[in-house]
Amino acid sequence: MIQMDQRFAKRDKQEYSVFSTEVDDASTIDKWVGLQRPYPVLMDPASYAKLKDHRIKWVFDEKNVLIGCNIIK
Repeated sequence: MIQMDQRFAKRDKQEYSVFSTEVDDASTIDKWVGLQRPYPVLMDPASYAKLKDHRIKWVFDEKNVLIGCNIIK
């Protein structure tokens, strides 16, 4: 749901994809959850809580922009 111009962020020297299933404006999130594997992703706490007990597969478009995830059962 994150707006296209907010889909990437940089912390220190690491670039992250920004992902949310709950909000579309990344500037409204005060505290992010950072994932390192298999890809560096910043996620809002509500999205993280929703997905944390599931195996997921990240979905990227042809420009390597994170556009979603699939829950693997």
